[in-house]
Amino acid sequence: MARGIRPAARALLLAALVAIGAGAATAEWLQPDPSLREALLLLRVAVRDTIGHGDDPARLDSLGLALMRVGRLEEAALVLRRVLAAEPRDAAAAAAMGKMALFSDRLDEADSLLTLALQGGREPDVVSDLYAVHLRRGAWARAAELAPDAGDAGRVPLLEAMAAEPPYRIASAPRALVRVPWQRSYPTPLVRVKLNGESMLMALDTGARDLLLDTWAARRAQVRELPSQSRVFWNGTRIGARNAMVQRLEIEGLKVEALPAGIASLRKWSLSVNPYGEPVAGVIGLGFLRAFSPTLDYEARVLELRPAGTPVTAGAEAPRVPYEIWGESELTVYGTLAGSRRMALLVQTGLPECGVAAPAEVFDEIGVKGGAISKAVKSTGSLLQGRPWVRVTVPTLSIGPVVVDKVPGWSGAMDSGELWRHGVRRDAILSHDAFRGRRVTFDWDARMIVLEEP
Repeated sequence: MARGIRPAARALLLAALVAIGAGAATAEWLQPDPSLREALLLLRVAVRDTIGHGDDPARLDSLGLALMRVGRLEEAALVLRRVLAAEPRDAAAAAAMGKMALFSDRLDEADSLLTLALQGGREPDVVSDLYAVHLRRGAWARAAELAPDAGDAGRVPLLEAMAAEPPYRIASAPRALVRVPWQRSYPTPLVRVKLNGESMLMALDTGARDLLLDTWAARRAQVRELPSQSRVFWNGTRIGARNAMVQRLEIEGLKVEALPAGIASLRKWSLSVNPYGEPVAGVIGLGFLRAFSPTLDYEARVLELRPAGTPVTAGAEAPRVPYEIWGESELTVYGTLAGSRRMALLVQTGLPECGVAAPAEVFDEIGVKGGAISKAVKSTGSLLQGRPWVRVTVPTLSIGPVVVDKVPGWSGAMDSGELWRHGVRRDAILSHDAFRGRRVTFDWDARMIVLEEP
């Protein structure tokens, strides 16, 4: 079984990296950043090494892994299937195929492949992917067992609480269609809810895995806190949050019980998204939305919630964009920015005043810069990540058959460390300005985002 690049190929790679100045700290203008150039070079080395040796599982292994790393998943799958056909217990190929099955929500297949891969050693990435499988299935007890090895030991008390009391239970629904008007649509959509009977404003964000609450809101609503903390991915970065369980959330007569949550200080973020109004209690994340068949109507400024599994009634002509879910809850589509190469793009609807967010090196690659004035503007980024975001405008954004012009965004509003978080390249975040004027329906059964025009 192959495992990695051969010594001769590694020597060639090292020489090439020296030649292109891989020690540079920042990306070059209109060039991929050094980490992507290295991945592309590894792919070229693997292609060259495989020519004339298409029956060698070891070389095919390296080629498949290199293809997957740069996001060429369909080609990687073709290569790695040949590896598994020749060596059914190849751990590296099983791990890679398991990750791609996880992305596509084929959870039984992912479980089988990742379990096989673990027999070759408890690689951290494999454990993390299997942990995500259990979380996506709602197998909370099994997830709690894996959490320490997956680097998420602080979440164990919350997972045990979820095993004892299944989350997102719909206690009552007054009607088949619940329409929730937005109290504010910009810089991020806000809705009115009741947390344990307390009326509060919350943002809608597909980028948060569950609920995220400000400390004052959790205290006022007497939310049940747990004696532990875990990391939460939100607004392009990872923050620490105390684990909690919200006993009840009511929204336009709909009552949902046992909602997992994180608690953190969000006061400065609240001032940026609702500066002249009441404090915002936090965000409603993807876990809540996946309990329904939801539509975010950016034209009518309303959230529509239908029972899970309700067929999508949009016409056949409505654009449909396939999505994947990376890790536990990271909604991902593919598209291009300013006519760029194909990119993996996270869908996080809660970023303030934003359609596209990415690390500075991604905007450098596509030739998009912030102006001198925008560089002086302070933003939410200085509150969340300790550094200001720079305002940019992306000339065009393409996702599936949809093209959006002049999309506002933030450079620096996604940590550079997130580019390779799952071992596969992803480049940017899509937020609500990318969907302006459209009805955005999430068809969980078909794994599609339906983008209707008014």
